[in-house]
Amino acid sequence: MLSDTASPVIKATLPVVGEHIEEIAKRFYKHMFEARPDLQDGLFNRGNQADGRQQQALAGSIAAFAGFLVDKPDQLPDHLLSRIAHKNVSLGLSPDQYRWSTTI
Repeated sequence: MLSDTASPVIKATLPVVGEHIEEIAKRFYKHMFEARPDLQDGLFNRGNQADGRQQQALAGSIAAFAGFLVDKPDQLPDHLLSRIAHKNVSLGLSPDQYRWSTTI
């Protein structure tokens, strides 16, 4: 759920983020793998990284999540969160693997 403070910020920035979401996703993975190269081995499909499918999946998830929050600010997008959570569990991600940078 969006707070009264966050809602106008998300609404104002969503079009710009949407316009650049693929580049944002590419940079995210670039920075993540530079900080934690161990995450690239066996965790992420290298083919999906190479052809951009992983970046597109992340970009699509971010756009869907933000869009849901803007369209339905009084609800939580449980179905989206559940899908992401199930994917992360299936990959065997551990809590320490989410903490790879304090600068992003």
